[in-house]
Amino acid sequence: MLMKSKIATAVTAATMGAIGAVNTAQAAYLDTEGGLGQVLILPYYNVNNNFITNINITNTTDLFKAVKLRFRESFRSQDVLDFNIYLSPRDQWTGSVRANPATGRANLVSQDETCTYPQNSIFRGGGQDLLDVYDNVDAEDVTEGYVEIIEMGVIADGPGPAIDGDLYAEDAADGIPDGLLGSGGPLPAPQSTAVVAGIEHAVDGIPPDCDVIFRAWNNDGFTKGALAGGVAFDGDAINPYALDGPGAPAGPDGFNNGLVTPPGQIGGITAYEILINGATGAAFVQEATAVNGYATVPQHYRSDDFVNYLLPSLASGNVPISSWLTLDGLGTEIFGWPLTYFDTGAMVDISPNQNVPMGANPLPMAAVLSVAGLANDFFVDPLISGSTDWVVTFPLRKHGVWNGATLSSQLDPLLAACFPGIVTVTSGFDSAVVDRWPATAPGGTTACDNFGYVDNQVDDVVVAFRYWDREEQEDIPDPGAPIVSPPVQEAPNVVILDREVNVITVAREGDSPDSVLGTPAGNVKTLTVKTGWIEGWAQITMGDPSVNVVYNYNEVDNDIANLVNPEGQNVDPAAPAPSIGLPRDFFGVPSMGFSAMEGEIGPASVGETVNHIRALDHQPPVVLP
Repeated sequence: MLMKSKIATAVTAATMGAIGAVNTAQAAYLDTEGGLGQVLILPYYNVNNNFITNINITNTTDLFKAVKLRFRESFRSQDVLDFNIYLSPRDQWTGSVRANPATGRANLVSQDETCTYPQNSIFRGGGQDLLDVYDNVDAEDVTEGYVEIIEMGVIADGPGPAIDGDLYAEDAADGIPDGLLGSGGPLPAPQSTAVVAGIEHAVDGIPPDCDVIFRAWNNDGFTKGALAGGVAFDGDAINPYALDGPGAPAGPDGFNNGLVTPPGQIGGITAYEILINGATGAAFVQEATAVNGYATVPQHYRSDDFVNYLLPSLASGNVPISSWLTLDGLGTEIFGWPLTYFDTGAMVDISPNQNVPMGANPLPMAAVLSVAGLANDFFVDPLISGSTDWVVTFPLRKHGVWNGATLSSQLDPLLAACFPGIVTVTSGFDSAVVDRWPATAPGGTTACDNFGYVDNQVDDVVVAFRYWDREEQEDIPDPGAPIVSPPVQEAPNVVILDREVNVITVAREGDSPDSVLGTPAGNVKTLTVKTGWIEGWAQITMGDPSVNVVYNYNEVDNDIANLVNPEGQNVDPAAPAPSIGLPRDFFGVPSMGFSAMEGEIGPASVGETVNHIRALDHQPPVVLP
């Protein structure tokens, strides 16, 4: 029997016991109708070519929401800025990413009054530069990227809808009855202050006391969450969301103190962005991709937590299931997915912040975002300086999903293989006990470096391009030649998309590429269309059989299978080759993006954004007569 099977089964069983049984009706799914979600992804931000990216996040509910906002750079999806936003009911937060005139770096500036951690004052005036602290990330990579917005939970707000047991989140876990703002003030006054009283906007539009967030974090009114087996959980089975208030035990005796996840009340967050070129006046609007059903427990972490700052992530939700409409649209399909063998943060292992946990449950999110292909328009009419960029973003590659590499537990065959274990990770003033960490032996406590990705020189997704004009032609026939329909298909152009955020410029044959978005020349890909073609549409197919690349989640011994059965764990020669064991094939790569088309009309430029058409290939099973 596989050693992996023994360990993973035991850990998974323990994890599910700690979490409690997940409602089988709960599954991650893509909200394609209303754009409301628990997780939102904006596929692109940009400060090149005089662009400013304006971001708008809205809480459409009557609940108080704690939300993580994270910016990831374009090359390897490294976190370059993240912080917490505390949205009161019906609240909006807005901010702008621009080039800092003082430093030249990408910079976030916001005048919004909504409470944040750290305080919103750091985003005013000169704003806050996005950071490039990682060894393999430079300032150019940070000029563009994408944005994650993840709901961490609902702030307990006391009486009203029976969603939190009449408990308040307070600025201190002191066991003293709840107090509204001004009824006792901050410690050591006789009463604590309810968090919601401090962050809800007054009649002048300004929250009366944003400091209540800082006090809550520093006096145990808020406490951080935890991972078990690489997924979010709350370890207090009796009172999972331990808070001060009527009937609640005093003191920080649980995880995620101050937050709840009321059934049916998660989600309801929406977001969009506007990319505005300050020189030409062109504007491009993009709505966020929204996913619901990702987690059923809170995940509350400070942005300055040196161990847990990458949590929550797209891989830390506790729901192991994803669902989508059947191809005939008459029902839904549900897949259950395994956890990855190691925490995906440990797999990334990027200096100087190494072995930072990110979760071990990326596959449900990856599945709902996966496409077998993308399609969209292009427009390159020279009469009005027409130009087109496609943005294609791969938000799950940092979690090991189709990153062009194979996971191995034994990079050096002369050293012992790594096994999941439990290890205490300490960084700065903080520490955490992390489950499913790479350890030297089962149950070991020493971190192991003999694991990671092999054949990882090029982190790539191979795609095949084809394009047509608006008259269904793939080529311009010779003058006088008969036009036949359909035309003979040409062989596709095979391109390697080797970045997390890929910008593909459409160029006419013989012309030099002209990126609408101003992507640095070394990062841009080019799709060249034949002379005379000025408009039409193109198609991307994920993979290309001619170079033996097929992105099938159920294919035996592929990169995905090695995420849950890494090389080096097949200690039994008679054991079967790794596989996920889905009931059938499932093709695709987690992808999103849009086409940005621009033209000059008079003295100004006009821009248009069109979302990619998502082509699915779920391969339903064949029903025999």
